[in-house]
Amino acid sequence: MKPIDSLKKLAFNGILATDSLIALAKDGIDAGVAEKNEESKLEGSDFSPILLSRARSMGDVYEGFFCLENAVRDLIEERLAERKGQGWWGNSVPEKVQKAAEGLRIKEENNKYHAQRSTSLIGYTMFGNLSQIIIANWDNFSDLFPDQHWISSRFTDLELSRNIIMHTGVLPEIEIGRIKSITRDWIRQVG
Repeated sequence: MKPIDSLKKLAFNGILATDSLIALAKDGIDAGVAEKNEESKLEGSDFSPILLSRARSMGDVYEGFFCLENAVRDLIEERLAERKGQGWWGNSVPEKVQKAAEGLRIKEENNKYHAQRSTSLIGYTMFGNLSQIIIANWDNFSDLFPDQHWISSRFTDLELSRNIIMHTGVLPEIEIGRIKSITRDWIRQVG
């Protein structure tokens, strides 16, 4: 193969790889080459440097909560659908949790101009409700966790920190460390 042909092939493969990575990013898989929407970035002059610094310092913590909370929702939904069938929500979720989730869904549905958070009612549950669903269905989750206290204590600790982050607060490093530790525990326990 001529050097120019090798160079063309290398360039072509690079373009294909970049296009593939961008397509993955659009599907939610960030391989580090996602096109950044510059309009969505905050300008340094929009807010004080202190606010921007605090927001950025909590960005990774928010990302961790986002992933963990949605992984727990996925686990609950997959496991209960597999074991209880498609009617698992009505048959397995405590009535108080069902009513609260349905109330949020209706509220969002009434505001048609705004995007809805989920197509599934579990997407409308509060973080603390997730541990209640697991404990209420302990027979379906006992093979994953040491005991119910393990679940409830970790969710209680996480919920305190979660609420600070979700309501624009800043956590000290010791709390961030606790979140990381609990998340690692969860991943090692559940896989």
